[in-house]
Amino acid sequence: MPLLRKRLPLLGAIGLLTLIAAAATGCRSSLNSGLPDGIRTVEVHIFQNKTMYNNIEAWVTRGIVDRINMDPVIRVAGSNGDALITGEITGVTRSTLRETTSNEPGTVQITIRATFSFYDNNRRRFIIEDAEIVSSGTGMSYGVYEASRGGVSEDGERAASKHLAAEIVRRTIGMW
Repeated sequence: MPLLRKRLPLLGAIGLLTLIAAAATGCRSSLNSGLPDGIRTVEVHIFQNKTMYNNIEAWVTRGIVDRINMDPVIRVAGSNGDALITGEITGVTRSTLRETTSNEPGTVQITIRATFSFYDNNRRRFIIEDAEIVSSGTGMSYGVYEASRGGVSEDGERAASKHLAAEIVRRTIGMW
């Protein structure tokens, strides 16, 4: 027992160093985005809007910027970024999921369709070109609002835009 007491601080120190080394390695791998070498800044151009719905392009673009800013390694560049995300809102649909007893829309879902590209400015080549993306899928509740409870279309549009932006970042920055 006395030998164990003498070695306990040493074992504790070794254990602590092992824990620190493991944590540092884990943090390093989570901080390393794995993007192609040289990509540390990303420009995000305002998406084009080919629909009659106002502000969706701004909400999607703002959502992409906000999501990228959550990454500890990649920064958003105002211009001259190492990479560039561009896109176009190509469609917006409104689907009634549930009607009220008076046959009015009760629960409504907004779905946004878009295309996006991810361009490596350093190597002058597309990493992703004109990929199609949809803000929601079967059984997903993104972009849903309760019209029968005072919800408005803008609630669904904002929610769908936020989800679409998150998916675009996942497929560009997060896919590595």
